[in-house]
Amino acid sequence: MRYIVQVDWRKPENLVRLGILAAVIAAVVATLLLRDNFGATEVGYGAVALSALVASAGLLIPVPALATACATATFLNPLLVGLIAGSAESVGELSGYYLGYTGRDVLARSRLYQRLEHWMRRRGWLLLFVVSLVPNPIFDVVGIAAGALRFPIWGFLSVVWAGKVLKFLVFAYACNAGADWLTGLFGL
Repeated sequence: MRYIVQVDWRKPENLVRLGILAAVIAAVVATLLLRDNFGATEVGYGAVALSALVASAGLLIPVPALATACATATFLNPLLVGLIAGSAESVGELSGYYLGYTGRDVLARSRLYQRLEHWMRRRGWLLLFVVSLVPNPIFDVVGIAAGALRFPIWGFLSVVWAGKVLKFLVFAYACNAGADWLTGLFGL
């Protein structure tokens, strides 16, 4: 027995699915094509990107993205570490946005979700920026609320990117300065 699945490409959620699939395929192909061109420095930046992406895409999986960025900023360029980690974490936050966009009933009964949805309706851009700027586990719920309320995806990404990059830049430069201070203090 054969089943033929008809996909309606006019639906926004199917376009989002196609975009995510294309991004994953492009990342895999780029990795395979460029695998011989990576040195220790590039692997460090890749580790920062991967940990930030997994930390934000895995809705409740604890991954120490800030610790990875902090550690690598002591021997890599803190500006690049902040930009790469902030960008990767912003892309990873699309998982929560997508969850809210396609199925808002997942958390709709939660009191916390209802409060955040109310705040999103009133001051969505400000809430997105503040919660992306501060390290906290609540961002997943805010991302789901943004998706459920159909915030424009490019607006969502730009506000979240600004907050995440600023957060990681502060951490990267603070860790770099702290490491320099400690090595100077102990004469290393």
